[in-house]
Amino acid sequence: MSSPGDPGWKWFPNDKPSWRLDVVTLLAVIGESAIAEHAQAITASLLCMLPRLLPAPQALLKPSRPTRLPETHAKMAGVYSGTILDSPSCILSVFSFLLSVGILVAAVVWKDGVAIIAITLISLASTVVGYASSWRPILMQRRHTNDVPSGDVMIRTREGAFVLIRCSEDVARELYSGTEECEYYVGEKAYRVFMALGTILLMVSVVLLGNCTWNSQIFIGGSYIVLNGLYWGLGMLPKTYFWDLSRYKWSDATAKDGQNADSITDKDDEREGHPSFTRTLWYAIRETKAIGWVERSGAAPGTPQWQKWLNEALENAKQGNRDWEAVKRKNEIMTQATNDGGDPATQRAPATEVQTKGAAPGNMSSTF
Repeated sequence: MSSPGDPGWKWFPNDKPSWRLDVVTLLAVIGESAIAEHAQAITASLLCMLPRLLPAPQALLKPSRPTRLPETHAKMAGVYSGTILDSPSCILSVFSFLLSVGILVAAVVWKDGVAIIAITLISLASTVVGYASSWRPILMQRRHTNDVPSGDVMIRTREGAFVLIRCSEDVARELYSGTEECEYYVGEKAYRVFMALGTILLMVSVVLLGNCTWNSQIFIGGSYIVLNGLYWGLGMLPKTYFWDLSRYKWSDATAKDGQNADSITDKDDEREGHPSFTRTLWYAIRETKAIGWVERSGAAPGTPQWQKWLNEALENAKQGNRDWEAVKRKNEIMTQATNDGGDPATQRAPATEVQTKGAAPGNMSSTF
C-alpha cells in the first residue's frame, strides 16, 4: 500500500491496490433506523418480495411481528354512543431490484463469481424476510344493520387539543374504535424458520461481499450509499405518501369561530381571548352539544364544581350561545370552591393525562 513519500504520491493513493474496500460489508448493514421506520409500510406491499439490495436487512429480522397498525397515542371517546398505493417505498423497491440486476450483469461481465453469489444470496435474503413479514390490514366492521347513533368521535391529544371527527359508525369502527389487526401470509412457526434462513443468507453474503473484486466492491458500495440516502430521504416525506386512504372522503367542518383555538383571538381579553384548556374544551362542547364524552375520556375531573361548569356549558351550547364566557365562569366556580376550603389540586384538568408511547398501561383501546 502506497503512503506519503512514495513516488507518484499526490495527497491520495494513486493505484487500485492502495485503496482498501474492506468496509463494503459494513455498508450493507448501515441504516437500520431508516429501514425500521418504514418496515411496516414496506412489508405491506407485495413488492417487498422482490429480490434486491436492501440496506440493513437485519432491521426486518425480528423475533416477533407487529400485531396491529402503527399507533398515535391519544384519548378517544365516542360522542354519541389502509390499503397501500404506489408509495415512494414501492418505487424505491423497484429501483433497488433494477440496481441489483445491474450489479449482477456487471459481475458477469467482470467474471466475478464471488460477487454473483454474494448479490444473489443477499437479494434472496430480502425476498425471504419480505415474504415472512408480508401482511394486510383487517379492519373492524359491523356485523349487523341495526340503527345506531352517529359515530362521531372526539380525540384528545397529550398537547390538550380536541379533534372532533363527524363520521358514520362504520368509519369510526374502521379507523378509530375498532381493533385493527395485521393478517400475515405466513404462520408464526414458519415465520421463525424464514427468519433463521434469512439470517444465514445474510451472514454468508456479508462474508462473500468482502471477497469480491475491486470493481464489484466499488459498484456495491456505491449502491448501498445511494440506497441509504434514499431511504433516509423517505423519512422526510409525509406519511400520506405511504398509506392510501382514498376510500375515505373528508372535509374541514370547523366553524369559523373555532378555527383559531390554539392562538390569541383578542389581545385585550386575557381569559376568553387567549388559548387555554378550558376554552378549547368549551369549543368542543359547543360543537358536540354533549358532555358525556368529557367524563368518559377523563378530560375533566368529576368534582361537583367541574360538573356544575359542564352542565352550564351544555346548557349554553344547546341554546346556541356561542359567545358564553366559559373561562370566566370556570374561574368564578373554582375560586368559590377554594374560598369554601376546597383543595385546588382536585380541580386540575385534564383528570387523566394521555400516555406517552410505550407507557400506556393495560388495554390499549384508548389509543389509535
